[in-house]
Amino acid sequence: MKIKSCFTACLAVVLIVLLANCSKTGPEKLLIANYPLISDGVDLTGLNASMTLENTPFQNGGIYCNGIYVHSSNTDYCIAQSPPINSFKFESFSISMDFFASEKITQPVWIIGTSCRWLGFYLRADGTVALLYNNWDFLTTPKTYSLNEWHNAKISFDGTTVKIFLDNSLAGSLKFGNGYVQLNYGTCGTADTEIGTTNYSNGEVFKGHVRNLEVYSPQ
Repeated sequence: MKIKSCFTACLAVVLIVLLANCSKTGPEKLLIANYPLISDGVDLTGLNASMTLENTPFQNGGIYCNGIYVHSSNTDYCIAQSPPINSFKFESFSISMDFFASEKITQPVWIIGTSCRWLGFYLRADGTVALLYNNWDFLTTPKTYSLNEWHNAKISFDGTTVKIFLDNSLAGSLKFGNGYVQLNYGTCGTADTEIGTTNYSNGEVFKGHVRNLEVYSPQ
């Protein structure tokens, strides 16, 4: 009887762990892009071409970008940008990248879309993080980041609500559609899914280190 009860208890623990993991994963189950950026720009999923990396030395466990805009007069510019992400699901997705900043300035960590810049994760000069949406609108948050250490910058969308996370802690959320503001990816074209460190609307470029670009979609 003791053996049977022990087996039943162990089985219950396993089921609880599995259910907990499933609840954490939610709809974000399928990894459709994975760029570690440790020694090259290759997508480990094999679903997408390599990232465009120009003047991005591999340092500090990632790549370094100097914050200089490609269309400026300075030819020492940085480009770190993925190709359009294949199999991207606009109605439900999650995008994250690790960043390491050494000064507090207003800058993007990553932005999706080169023509529309329809969503992105921003750092502000006051040390907080913000959600960029629809090219130039911002949702500011009270969540603060620290200098000279790695953080994770994540944004998810479930078809209704965009959520922004710093180190997997919710910083803020904003609803779209159904009486709320529209998220303008619909006007950008289905190919406007490049993800990079440059905001092509105002020339702001991330200055610091980045690594581990990951994109998830529901299966």
